[in-house]
Amino acid sequence: DIEHFALNILLKIDENGDLQKTNVAKMYSEKFEEIAIDEYQDSNLVQEYIMNAISKENNIFMVGDVKQSIYKFRQAMPELFLSKYNTYNKKDTIKEDENLKIQLFKNFRSRKNILDFTNLIFQNIMSEKLGHVNYTEEEYLNLGAEDYKETAQDLNTEIVLLNLKENEESEIEELEETEEIEEQERYEDIELEAKLIAKKVKELINNKFQVYDRKKEKFRDIKYSDIAILLRSTKNKANVIEQEMINLGIPVFSDTSQEYLDSIEIQTIISLLKIISW
Repeated sequence: DIEHFALNILLKIDENGDLQKTNVAKMYSEKFEEIAIDEYQDSNLVQEYIMNAISKENNIFMVGDVKQSIYKFRQAMPELFLSKYNTYNKKDTIKEDENLKIQLFKNFRSRKNILDFTNLIFQNIMSEKLGHVNYTEEEYLNLGAEDYKETAQDLNTEIVLLNLKENEESEIEELEETEEIEEQERYEDIELEAKLIAKKVKELINNKFQVYDRKKEKFRDIKYSDIAILLRSTKNKANVIEQEMINLGIPVFSDTSQEYLDSIEIQTIISLLKIISW
């Protein structure tokens, strides 16, 4: 509602049925020197009209990645991003008064082996139909972390596949659409995954896997503190993985407050209080 109220304040329809800026919009367009929009791929049409209404038409800086557009259910229109991406010109081909496109394809977070594997996967699955863009070499993530360049060459990306029960799909189909099927993962499957992760951590430590220490500028034996487990969602998983780590004597920290009451220490105290109360 607030966005639509703003739209009514900033734009009006003239006698010819065309949209025109109101005096309020003209005042704001003079006030703002620059307008910067982040996550532009998730903008909607109302927001587009508002931003254009308060702009000077040549002072909007938009940043986004259409491959990360996830809010269509909130009326986001990645087409707005794509229309500009496909029509704006690069610096070497731009003419006077044309809109400029700057491509930021360097990745500063990951080593080369991670980026190469990511590019391999997405060039095979991402297209205009799935992801709004053809994932070609022009869309690749390129190594930008200078510190990783020399150490990344000898590292490989390892993929570990966990083969769950073959009849899992048929069992899921038989389940009713209740909370049980929310993530379509049963507790036993999460336990198997947790055991595999804990085992892999132990192997890395026992085999003295070599990691590059940027402070010492040399390779050294891996430590537990070098290892991080990333999950798409911590719900129903983090506490199981944490417990499996504890079972193998692996020091572990999990920042999941929703699982706090399910921890062994809290459950022990609760059980003790129940006995006393009884």
